[in-house]
Amino acid sequence: MNRIALHHSPVLPLSPVELVALAREAGYSSIGIRVASADEAEPWWQRGIGSPMLPALVDALLESRVTVLDVGRVELGPELHRVDYAHPYLRALELGARLGAQFVTARATAQPGQREHFAALAELAQRYGLRPLLHAVPGTGAPTLHHALDVVGTSGGGVVLDVLSQAGLTADAVDQTVVELGDRLGYVRLLVGELEQGSPPHGLLATLPPQVPLAIGTDQPGCVGGNRVDRLRAVLHAVDGLLRHPRAATRD
Repeated sequence: MNRIALHHSPVLPLSPVELVALAREAGYSSIGIRVASADEAEPWWQRGIGSPMLPALVDALLESRVTVLDVGRVELGPELHRVDYAHPYLRALELGARLGAQFVTARATAQPGQREHFAALAELAQRYGLRPLLHAVPGTGAPTLHHALDVVGTSGGGVVLDVLSQAGLTADAVDQTVVELGDRLGYVRLLVGELEQGSPPHGLLATLPPQVPLAIGTDQPGCVGGNRVDRLRAVLHAVDGLLRHPRAATRD
């Protein structure tokens, strides 16, 4: 069964501890949090592993049995080639390791040498028991999945796969992409707004391997307000429809 994580961004300004409680109540097994290189991370994580939030979050995770899928994010730059305790990348790696995260996410920049910078991150992340994933973002040095794969190269890292936002996407196309990515696929990212407002094709992710996690995020922080529990349960129901194979649906 695929692990489904709720990213922090849709439910801001809730605290990370409140995120854990919400995830548990709404039925999500994991969370994803931003701990560096973002304004919303600063109030809680500016002191890194010395942040007062860390012990409370660890306790909340242990009590709820919710896990951490990923922490983010690391901006790819030359500082990754030296140990720099003043730079946010070490905050992400240290907190990721302490929270038991599986992945640390990265974003390309406009600087040269992005492939070399990601390789340096991959080597560092391995020491912390983390695997780096590059998220393709328009306007960066890796604007598309193709560019992201080129940056990742043979470093042992992987990529985040965005789906739903691609018009006319079919289950066969997703299946082919997943097969082509192989072990370079870290997790699949779904946007909460598209899950709430659209009508995603039933069974779109039916052939997704069970070991590949899914993360529910947004490009519009704080978009899930009001009755968050009911809304997020409805989102989870929509995800279940994406994962349900048509053959299974006929037997219900």
